[in-house]
Amino acid sequence: LDGANLQISAGSITGLIGPNGAGKTTLFNVIAGMYKPSSGHVFLNQTEITGLPPHELFHRGILRTFQIPQEFGTLTVIENLMMVPGGQHGENLFNAWFRPKQVAEEETAIKEKAHEVLEFLGLSGLAQEEARNLSGGQKKLLELGRTMMVEAKIVFLDEVGAGVNRTL
Repeated sequence: LDGANLQISAGSITGLIGPNGAGKTTLFNVIAGMYKPSSGHVFLNQTEITGLPPHELFHRGILRTFQIPQEFGTLTVIENLMMVPGGQHGENLFNAWFRPKQVAEEETAIKEKAHEVLEFLGLSGLAQEEARNLSGGQKKLLELGRTMMVEAKIVFLDEVGAGVNRTL
């Protein structure tokens, strides 16, 4: 990545192309907090985010997909989507015990959003299937769907079309 410099404007779609081994995934990994750079800086809206861990970057709206999908295999397709939004009230034991109505209402809203995403991606019929049983292309679509479950500021799609049926 020596000498790499890029700026991505809000609302734009930017492609990064190059041969295998050129550093595209490495760049994504640095920006998304998987790797710490030995030098240089990463900014999001004039705020330095260099070296922040992936979970902090997620909460700042930076999401990514992977070349090889990283699904939660024993969860269903819809559960894979529903677990994405952070800070769900049901994650707090107090809320789960003493605010079950609030937890249930939020879960219903998240499930509705998940169904919309599955419909958009053409995966509705697989909602109750364990994610490990999906084809490679379906797993890529599921991973894309997870990025659609939250309001992201930037989404890095690493080889998003690899293995996906061209008609999709």
